[in-house]
Amino acid sequence: MASNTGSLFGGGGLGASTTPQSNSLFGANNSTASPFANFSTTGAQGAQTSSLFGGQSQAQQQPAQTSTLGQTQQASNPQAQGQPASQSTQPAFFNSLLERGKKRPLSSVIQNNNFEDVPSLQLGLDDIRRKARELGSAGQKDTSNGKNSKAHYLLAASGISPGQALRDLKSMDPQASLAAPARELDHFDPDNQRFLRNIQQRGRQVMIAEGLSRAQRDFDAFLEEKVDMDWEDQRQKIFHHFGLSQKDAIGAGGLKSTARGAFGRSARQSKQTGAGPANGPSTASRRSVFGRSGLEKSVIGTPGAGLASRQIFEDPAERNEGTTAHSPDLRFQREKMGHYAEKVQQLNLARLQGKCYPVLDEFSYVEVQAGGDVPRQLFNAYQALIRIVHEKPNIMNPSEPGAVKERQYAEDYLEESSKSLKAIELKKQILEGSRGFLESIFFDEVETAIAKNPREAQLGGIPTVINKIRAYIRLQAARKDLAPDGTELQMVNQDYCWILIFYLLRCGFVTEAAEYVSRDSGFRSLDHKFVTYMTTYAQSRRLPRDLQQKINGEFQQRSRNAPENTVDPYRMACYKIIGRCDLSRRRLDGVKQTVEDWMWLQFSLAREDDRAEEVAGDVFGLEDIQTDIQEIGQRVFTKGNEGPGGYGTYFLLQVLGGMFEQAVHYLGTHAPVTAVHFAIALSYYGLLRVSDFYTSGEEILSFTVKQYPQINFGYLLTQYTREFRTGFVEAAIDYFTLICLNADLPGALGKSQASVCHEALREFILETRDFAKLLGDIRADGTRLKGAIEQRLDLIKLVDQQEFLKTITVQAAAVADDKGLITDAVLLYHLAENYDRVIDIINRALSDAIAVELGGAMPKLQPLRPRVDQNQDSPPEAVEAGSSLSLTAVDDPGVLAKNMISLYNSDIMYYGQIRQVNRDACGLLLRMMEAKTQVEAGRWAPALDAINALNILPLQAQGSVSYIRSTAQAFSSLPPIISRNVGPVIMWSITCIGYERQKRTFGMYDSEVRQGLADTLLVMAKDLMVFSGMVKYKLPPRVYETLARAGADIGAY
Repeated sequence: MASNTGSLFGGGGLGASTTPQSNSLFGANNSTASPFANFSTTGAQGAQTSSLFGGQSQAQQQPAQTSTLGQTQQASNPQAQGQPASQSTQPAFFNSLLERGKKRPLSSVIQNNNFEDVPSLQLGLDDIRRKARELGSAGQKDTSNGKNSKAHYLLAASGISPGQALRDLKSMDPQASLAAPARELDHFDPDNQRFLRNIQQRGRQVMIAEGLSRAQRDFDAFLEEKVDMDWEDQRQKIFHHFGLSQKDAIGAGGLKSTARGAFGRSARQSKQTGAGPANGPSTASRRSVFGRSGLEKSVIGTPGAGLASRQIFEDPAERNEGTTAHSPDLRFQREKMGHYAEKVQQLNLARLQGKCYPVLDEFSYVEVQAGGDVPRQLFNAYQALIRIVHEKPNIMNPSEPGAVKERQYAEDYLEESSKSLKAIELKKQILEGSRGFLESIFFDEVETAIAKNPREAQLGGIPTVINKIRAYIRLQAARKDLAPDGTELQMVNQDYCWILIFYLLRCGFVTEAAEYVSRDSGFRSLDHKFVTYMTTYAQSRRLPRDLQQKINGEFQQRSRNAPENTVDPYRMACYKIIGRCDLSRRRLDGVKQTVEDWMWLQFSLAREDDRAEEVAGDVFGLEDIQTDIQEIGQRVFTKGNEGPGGYGTYFLLQVLGGMFEQAVHYLGTHAPVTAVHFAIALSYYGLLRVSDFYTSGEEILSFTVKQYPQINFGYLLTQYTREFRTGFVEAAIDYFTLICLNADLPGALGKSQASVCHEALREFILETRDFAKLLGDIRADGTRLKGAIEQRLDLIKLVDQQEFLKTITVQAAAVADDKGLITDAVLLYHLAENYDRVIDIINRALSDAIAVELGGAMPKLQPLRPRVDQNQDSPPEAVEAGSSLSLTAVDDPGVLAKNMISLYNSDIMYYGQIRQVNRDACGLLLRMMEAKTQVEAGRWAPALDAINALNILPLQAQGSVSYIRSTAQAFSSLPPIISRNVGPVIMWSITCIGYERQKRTFGMYDSEVRQGLADTLLVMAKDLMVFSGMVKYKLPPRVYETLARAGADIGAY
């Protein structure tokens, strides 16, 4: 019989079925006869037993079975059945079986002469022989499909019919559990009352079924809209988080879909891989609040932890496989990130104030303060850039002479024509800055060596530059580091003259070297031509064409004709540097050199001029140096071959050579925090070429059509903030703001940078709940406090600032409202100046609180996060309690409603933008809350007075049906937010009437007044019951149950 009880989610009950009940799949009652019904079951099983390796089975392994005739039946060999046997051997075989059976003792049946239970044998010996032959031939035919036939025999021997079971499985309908219950036929009943009651009952059942189906549809729609996630992506993210993903888990088209369930693959497949048209639209379009498809890549990504910043520069296929071999101490890394965040905040503050900020100088001090194993070359790289861009830390006003402004070099650096005047001037500046830096750090080493070894240096006298160099030479001579043994070094007046000139040039003191050669008479007599070369070179660091040809000739003559070890190597070095001799061999023979010395020689020999005017052999510039550096990196500094701290050397080489993009990318694989901030400093001055975020994907370094390197700056900053943006929201906003440094680029590239910044801000606002800190706050008097984003509006290159702020505020408010964050939604809609929406949300919160049963836990609102600065050390008690909405821990809907209403009533600007129906509803709901408070406190009479003041129940009808009918008609005109709570108010009223009437009736002293009040309360209860009957189907079912039970207790009927 079909059940009429519907399931919770619509359709028929799970137990309902219109098909006849079939036998169980493994049941005992099976009408299908076994093909081995005439034989012993175990014997049949034994006949089908084969060897594990396909060989011949041993007959002795089968257990002996006793037949019904008392004779032992031995299991036959299956191979013997499968092979053809001759007619002569088969009778002998059966005869031997018969003789062996006779020799065995008789069974208990035969011994007791009890033959009644023994069935008669209807087959003769020939029939048995034919059956055995048929079985043998059938076994031989089924040898190819032995596995299936064996299973078939086993099931059949167990009393199961595989064919019948297969038919039962095919007949099962997977949707049978959701089938609608069979509709009962309407039978005419001569009893009109009973017929009407049946119709009414069926109507209620239909309403309940419709309500359940509607709830099912709404719930499914809610799941589709709110809980829509790709389970395969989530599984892959979990693997990535724990470092369990394989290298091939990420394919060209995204995450692969694997069939195995190592971590628990969900049975619910992704909607992307579901059934549907191949090229058609998705079955469920997932949209974000910004109108973009939810399937698109997020700009800021998901918050990470641990070494999330290190994974930015790793190859996408190798990410999340664990930490690398050079993982720094996390504590030192976090301290460095904190120091850098402070500097970035100061940078943005200076930009807002229109001041210059020495970003390179400030960032370099962070590297000095950072603990851990930090190579010295990272600090030197910042100092080299300071020399290149001519940054002056003491100049803050952009109008002062020598001030370096924001994005000052962007136009020159991004010039695509390498032969343009702007590009040539910038290359000259890079060459001069790098050479000057190398000269300054070498002179620092000279002074440090002299200070550490004063006895060997013997400085004495006036510490001029020349005297310091002489002291350093004496120190090197004492250590025998000047030249290899056997090398001839010329001396003039107890000075190694050529070594002195070389070190003066090495330290950048060209003028002092010219003064030395021109004033020293001994040197003039030694080489008077070099005096001319030196003095001319000191004027502009280059020689005229005629002098350059002469010095080249002398250099070639001495290097070819002079015997070995007879020419001072430092003399040849001075000739090479001043005359740019033999540019094909850019090294100094016989002179000890470090990497910095080699780099200084390259920058000293390089020259950026119009190459059309240069002689072919004299062409050597910055691009040639970059080629040499790249070859050195490929040969020496390959990944995994650097020594401890060795990456700093190659990074410094790249910075000195102007290979800024490659330097950032290379440093990122070893020190990602420094690499990110080095990119920020370069972008601040316009020395970084950036790529389009939306076309570069996750590639950090890419190349333009003209093979210029470019960095994905937007992706770099958004991914860097993953590690800390959850706890430090203002720091994350500062980094997102820096993306707009490149918004001044021409064309679509600049617009894409600004778009990435704005989209990152939008996503971050929705990711965090620090709305008060990000978007602003309100004080108790209604004044507005600017948020972190509003304070930085001038830095994010907005066309319409107010429209952008209002748009993202409304979007954040909608998300907060969907998530049930009442206080957040109230604040955000207020900041968006949608005051009517604020009251609407408050009304819903009050309605939900009223709907809670008496004595139940009142729902608490999730308060806003305190609007307290991260660096504020004052305790929470020291903060003014009513300074702003977010500083007040508002978790009660009534308190929040009163606060906002008092604020809006104090200003006509707020009051005029709120609809009258919302204002009235809010006031009525607040009075309902007060009445509920009275009821829960047990003050029945004041509670009845408060409920009567609502004017929604006929408590003063005094039995007047017309009054009750008018109140019931007014019920239909109430707003839904009010009408949904009339049911609880009726239950409060009947509860108060019951307790108050009991108090009046069973009091200590009886009087006519008390009895009259009791009768009045009884009339109120009857009026409520009549009112409830008039508004039937509009109140919850439990209201009628409560009225019926309370009416019986009171005596209303």
